[in-house]
Amino acid sequence: MLKRMSRTEKERRAMQSELQAALRAMRANEAAFEEVQDPVCIEQLTYQHAALMCRCRALLRALRAAGADP
Repeated sequence: MLKRMSRTEKERRAMQSELQAALRAMRANEAAFEEVQDPVCIEQLTYQHAALMCRCRALLRALRAAGADP
């Protein structure tokens, strides 16, 4: 029998999926940062990394508030 997911469970799973995507993007950003030599690209990657960190923190905070351990 199929179990229907509650709305909060769907939201939690969506947040977990978004968190995983943000972590993958952060790893890609860090790999690109190691290879780049152009100062403008370095600055852009630095800002992008900061934005990804903020997004990860916000998602972790929301997941913890929902009572889920990621």
